[in-house]
Amino acid sequence: MKKQLEGIIEKAAKGLIKGKGIELPVIVVQAPKNRDYGDFATNLPILLAPLIGEAVPKTAELLVEQLKKGQAANICEKILATGGFVNLKLTQKFLSDHLKTIIRLDSEYGKSDAGGGKKVLVEFVSANPTGPLHIGHGRWAVIGDDISSLLEAVGFKVTREFYVNDVGGQIKKLVASVLARMDGKPVPEGGYGGAYVKDLAEELKSKRGHPEFERILLTTILDGQKKVLKKLDVKFDSFFRESSLHDEKKVEQAVKELIEKGHTAEKEGALWFRSEVLGDDKDRVLVRESGDTTYFAADIAYHLNKFERKFDRLINVWGTDHHGYVKRVKVALGALGFDPKKLEIIIGQLVSLWRGKEQVRMSKRTGEMITLEEVVDEIGKDATRFFLTMASKNSHLDFDLELAKQQASDNPVYYVQYAHARICSIFREAGHHVGARCNAHLHLLIDPSERALMRALLDLPDEMLLAAEKREPHRMVEYARQLAALFHNFYHQCRVITDDAEITSARLALVDAARIVLHNVLKLLKVTAPERM
Repeated sequence: MKKQLEGIIEKAAKGLIKGKGIELPVIVVQAPKNRDYGDFATNLPILLAPLIGEAVPKTAELLVEQLKKGQAANICEKILATGGFVNLKLTQKFLSDHLKTIIRLDSEYGKSDAGGGKKVLVEFVSANPTGPLHIGHGRWAVIGDDISSLLEAVGFKVTREFYVNDVGGQIKKLVASVLARMDGKPVPEGGYGGAYVKDLAEELKSKRGHPEFERILLTTILDGQKKVLKKLDVKFDSFFRESSLHDEKKVEQAVKELIEKGHTAEKEGALWFRSEVLGDDKDRVLVRESGDTTYFAADIAYHLNKFERKFDRLINVWGTDHHGYVKRVKVALGALGFDPKKLEIIIGQLVSLWRGKEQVRMSKRTGEMITLEEVVDEIGKDATRFFLTMASKNSHLDFDLELAKQQASDNPVYYVQYAHARICSIFREAGHHVGARCNAHLHLLIDPSERALMRALLDLPDEMLLAAEKREPHRMVEYARQLAALFHNFYHQCRVITDDAEITSARLALVDAARIVLHNVLKLLKVTAPERM
């Protein structure tokens, strides 16, 4: 809807600047904070006034005149200038017709083809296969999965990928730690000492001495991670192993190419990437004095592989401990002739677990770090996904386990799911009235709570597109919460099933549209839309 209005406003504004050689400012349409002003508003007069040499209020009035001459007059019952803003209020007929569109499109409502089928690779989680996933991994898993789902919903072709870091010093320490446990010896210094290591030692004792013991061990851990991700309904199209880059000499090739392009230097017995002169804060080691390539060198080779697979866009969701890698990876790609702007890196922020006012740091079962699996098993997939999506990807998240388990309106996921269940209960009660909604007299929906709900249902396509463009799935959670609040208010203000058949059918149509939108949002977030609670 916003895009449609922006086009209408642009056409009207061009009438004001015709022949003046003026370039129009960017037109932005938003919902006004005070809904008494209207359904949408634009601040274009503030930006346009100095360009046409008029006062801001006068510019707003001139824009209103132009809008009333065009398409806006057909869909808006009011077009008003308020200071530097132009406010638009949609007609009842437009809102009513849109309800019919929602019901007709059903599960397709909200989707678009804005992405044009472009290929996007989203890499997320990518936890080292050295232990169980923690709640931070869970947040990045859910956010990465939600971003992927949003991109698919607006017309992109998405591949979800998990990068398996199965090479390097941490893997050697893990193997040594498990073998030490098998022998009843202390874990080596810097090794892994968690209870899960003891469990692995017991489980794989019969495999000791196997020529591929390391691979068996890492596969066992990765299978455990996959199991937990499955509980969260997070599925990957591919698991890309770092070891394959070494096996196929891709890391060596990437280093060789940097050498040939003159971007390296030998210092202190090691080979360095001269990244500082290209904008990084310092040079980076590619090959250690020992002759071993670094994780960074493998990272370059991995991203070259991504580009070779001809994706239009690369998106990485990394943990907060990878913040320092962003610049160096982009600089390396640029040095090798690739467009670093095609690579987008999202840095996931930390999660703190709470039980009410008490922070949870350790698992009661093991006395160690609480795992993602323990959280999912305690509160369920729906609450875990919903809560992990609630905050902006750029913000720290406080996750209250006790709140997530409450069956009360204070629990946001319960509140939204209850709205959907309540709608389903209305239709169970409606019985023979249900079929009548198809020919409902929607002009009867004039109560303020009805109009507010109708207006909110209009926003789903805009919200989905904006959330996809900004990679902000938390916007969908907030939209669902606001929509649920509007529905609950409508439910308390207006009786749906009445003695008046026409009012009943009209309200059932509105309720059905609300059901469709809530269901579509929850499905996008991979949260259950229950019919009974």
